[in-house]
Amino acid sequence: MEIIPEELVEETWQEVAKFTPEKAYDEMMKVGKHQPYLLAFIMEFSEEMEREAKELAIYLFFVVYRMFQKGSGKKIKRISGEEIMECYEGNEELMGNLEGVHEKFLDRIAKVQLSRQPYVMKYMMETIIEAPDEEEDSVKLSDNDIGFLFLLLKTVVDVLDRNG
Repeated sequence: MEIIPEELVEETWQEVAKFTPEKAYDEMMKVGKHQPYLLAFIMEFSEEMEREAKELAIYLFFVVYRMFQKGSGKKIKRISGEEIMECYEGNEELMGNLEGVHEKFLDRIAKVQLSRQPYVMKYMMETIIEAPDEEEDSVKLSDNDIGFLFLLLKTVVDVLDRNG
């Protein structure tokens, strides 16, 4: 899939932020109908997290999915559970291999790994890492939650990028 433009990323998260609870519920039901395995992946893997972190995971999943919907301009094909798990395990292995890597190498690896959808990843990282420090009502996440959310959502971005 082509890179989703920064303007579309910005427009999409702002649009979703204005949804009423009813509209958000209706739209999430549509996502569940079209991508049941992807939604189940997020729900299942975020189950052990604190309530606020789990809600953030589901919200970010939804926003990212909308970005890909709008960015592709067509229906995203249904993603299988096998494809999701294969991608997740690959990302998990990548992150495990990065432990203890020098910061300069880590920066280079991050640029290569995150470059397929840089603006989506930037939005995601800013929301997970930077926003909690800047906003009073934001979700405070532990380092473990940040790492795990990143892993889950990178998996979502990767499979949507391949199928969008």
